[in-house]
Amino acid sequence: MTSLGLSATLVAAILFAATTVRGSADPGKGGGSASSYLAPGSVGSPRFAVDPQWPLELPNNWVIGQVGGLSVDKSDNIWVLQRPSTDTVDELYAAQTPQVAGCCFPAPPVLEFNAKGQLLQAWGPIEGAPCPSCNSTPPSSYQYVKTEHGLFATDDGYVWLTGNGTPDTQALKFKRDGTFVLQIGHAGQACNNLDHVNICKSAMFYVDTPKNEVYLSDGYGNNRVVVFNATTGAFIRAWGAFGATASGGPYGPLLATYTTPAYTPGNPTTWFRNPVHCITRDPNTGYIWVCDRTNDRLQVFTPAGTYVGQCYVATSTLGAGSVWDLKFWPKKGGKNEVILSTDGTNQIVREFLPKPDPGIGTTSGAQYCPMTGQFGHAGRNAGFFHWVHVADIDSNGNYYEGEVDTGKRVQKFVPIGGNPGDNDHR
Repeated sequence: MTSLGLSATLVAAILFAATTVRGSADPGKGGGSASSYLAPGSVGSPRFAVDPQWPLELPNNWVIGQVGGLSVDKSDNIWVLQRPSTDTVDELYAAQTPQVAGCCFPAPPVLEFNAKGQLLQAWGPIEGAPCPSCNSTPPSSYQYVKTEHGLFATDDGYVWLTGNGTPDTQALKFKRDGTFVLQIGHAGQACNNLDHVNICKSAMFYVDTPKNEVYLSDGYGNNRVVVFNATTGAFIRAWGAFGATASGGPYGPLLATYTTPAYTPGNPTTWFRNPVHCITRDPNTGYIWVCDRTNDRLQVFTPAGTYVGQCYVATSTLGAGSVWDLKFWPKKGGKNEVILSTDGTNQIVREFLPKPDPGIGTTSGAQYCPMTGQFGHAGRNAGFFHWVHVADIDSNGNYYEGEVDTGKRVQKFVPIGGNPGDNDHR
């Protein structure tokens, strides 16, 4: 475990502002011209500019790999869960034996930054990356994940993480300093939607601190939402698409496993397709929103699992799907609340209104979750995206996103114009 206290001065940010499309047309599904979203950035509500100096350079010649998880805590510190094992040999020349060059070494998987981009601390075992001086063996008190994915920093001072590797059928809870607290499930178990002990390649968390419940989007192996007690790890409830439980649902009961056919654009399945990728709570209504990523849809539930509605997004998107993560802006809801949703296939962030279709059909009209803007474009420049994966928002309206594949970075987008606190500038 490595703990750092840094005091570097943030270099004056050169904000790179660019243009986004407003209106209900979605270029990702053929609703607008291809040129309508070539320029990254935003106009309208909210408007953003990228801070190309965020975060500051890491110490110790550290570099990060793919960003599996990202969460902003109540103090507006930004927690990043990255994958050291995805660093390539040429990125880790200093870590080779014999040493090839002066840079670099893999950073620990868990990194905490402040809003200025200063690294506050870093911890966690580094597996699968060449680094003779690194801690490559996790403590025997818990089973560390193979492939880092989801992270959630709670209001009561804990950090949850999970993984989506083949043996990752467990979730882990730590104190802020990396002290292990709790493990839910055991590594290397079979996938089973009806399992009350284990998860299967779970993607992300939402932790309801007042009710002491942890929600998991479960995930890359299972096809459900599952809820555990956040202190004891005891199973509480689980449900699938349209609120199906083991005892039944609109299309029958939640099954232990599903055989998933090839995806047909505009014709998603009646169950969650892998991965069930994101899960979060609407601060206005309290509803739980879930990313059914490769079905190109979002589904909405009460905390008890009762189906509320759904929204389809860019339904012509194949491959890895169109809804990867979503967060409510502003963070605490309020007037004119919107959703910001990452799309790592079309390489954009969409803005739309949280108005789900209460039906259970396979089509959705333009009046449901109408799109009101977007920003971003595929590319390597500041403000562009390569496999934009996860995101979160701080109390000042700043938007942070992390990228996987060969993106391997986090970026900060600053709201410009209007009042980011309540979004009433529209």
